[in-house]
Amino acid sequence: MNKHKNNIDTLLFSITKLYPKYIDLNLLRLKNLLHKLNNPQNKLPPVIHIAGTNGKGSTLIFIKNIMEEYGLKVHCYTSPHLIRFNERIIISNKQIKNDLLFETLNEVIKINNNEQITFFELTTAVALLLFSKKKADFCLIETGLGGRLDATNVIKKKILNIITSIGLDHEEFLSPYLKNIVTEKCGILNKKIPVVISKQNTKYKTNLLRKRIKNINCELLKLRPIPKNSCLGLDGEHQNINAKTAITAIKYVLKDISDDVVKRGLKKTIWPGRIQRLIPKNNLIVRANKILIDGAHNVEGAKIINSHLKKLNLGKWIFVFGMLNNKNPTQFIEIIEEHIEKIIFIPITNQINSYRSEDLKIMFKEKKFDAIAKDNLKSALNSIPTNKPLFITGSLYLMGEIFKLFSVKKLDF
Repeated sequence: MNKHKNNIDTLLFSITKLYPKYIDLNLLRLKNLLHKLNNPQNKLPPVIHIAGTNGKGSTLIFIKNIMEEYGLKVHCYTSPHLIRFNERIIISNKQIKNDLLFETLNEVIKINNNEQITFFELTTAVALLLFSKKKADFCLIETGLGGRLDATNVIKKKILNIITSIGLDHEEFLSPYLKNIVTEKCGILNKKIPVVISKQNTKYKTNLLRKRIKNINCELLKLRPIPKNSCLGLDGEHQNINAKTAITAIKYVLKDISDDVVKRGLKKTIWPGRIQRLIPKNNLIVRANKILIDGAHNVEGAKIINSHLKKLNLGKWIFVFGMLNNKNPTQFIEIIEEHIEKIIFIPITNQINSYRSEDLKIMFKEKKFDAIAKDNLKSALNSIPTNKPLFITGSLYLMGEIFKLFSVKKLDF
């Protein structure tokens, strides 16, 4: 098993050498590779395609769990992963096994024959090839970045599209303007395929989306309510929005589904690293209060954290914070500032474009809260008193680091 894992890691690393940039939005390279693979994107089970800034993964995982409760087999493609790459590809309700992943990666790398292609493009080809060969009732596909030029937008045969919460993120690739970001996200739409849009947090965003959808001339489905007495497996009021989006999608494609099945699916849903409570293990840290983690890394994510902490009303928190340097820590921390007593900045391990902890500390030296810098997550946690609640945030990559430190080797969802 470990040998396979090492071989998979070697193959994945080799893909990063095929193109000088990690991200370069262009569909031509992937279309050329898919042509060599006999166009698997045209041979998939019925596809539900999900774009948006926040909430894509949560919406997808709600749909997956409800469909499972209904008795269906579902393929899923999500990103990024937190611990191991297998998390990105779910085949018939189960994460892909190492031997199949290794075999398919090898096949696609050989067929690509050292042609220039990005990591996400090639791994998308791997997922599409697998999904075309394995039977399932539905295929749930999450965009990686944007929509119009995202690698997943090579899929044209779909049953439904979804646009979740829209906000500013990845501005260097998309745009610093919401109007342009909406255009990019709505690039997955066409007039023959209905769309569900999540409730947005401003009328301006809603109006931008509705105008774009009207121009494309696709059917906009009315949001359905969450069944009474439902219990969501995911924390945070924002998950009600994602659940309504998921339910609307489900009730469109499975018109006879009962509320009892929907409620069971909602309750069993977990999605690691999204407002998740951690239980300390192995005496790493013993605490008298809550530890919450969330992989939020943009303004909309910070607003969700702020709202959740207001609702909890536990006073000031200790924060551990690490972020990639293509994000905006100043905007993020200003939104949650009222909840911070002390913040410990750390670098994100194995991410060369992570902010240095000392640089983050300097950015916030004029703030009222205490700001200190540590070399890594473990030293940060060991320095924290046990009588205050703790929140760890700033990046999904940091979530993976937390799980590894807490000896979690595999995430099941």
